[in-house]
Amino acid sequence: MHVDAPIRFFGNATKAAAAIGVNVSNMTRWKQKRDGIIPADQAVRFVLASKYMLDLGWDDYADAKEDQKQAA
Repeated sequence: MHVDAPIRFFGNATKAAAAIGVNVSNMTRWKQKRDGIIPADQAVRFVLASKYMLDLGWDDYADAKEDQKQAA
């Protein structure tokens, strides 16, 4: 899930962060240091907070799965 999805859904970064109980600085950090991709565990929390209206976006995490396979 890209950080822009919950921001659009909840209205702004502050409301999005509050919806899952994290500091708004996490939104900025994810945007800057993770190429805008929210960590999977936090993305699941956004899906639940949105009552399944947000899509987890499994394609965003495909590279991480591939990296794990190569490391093994």
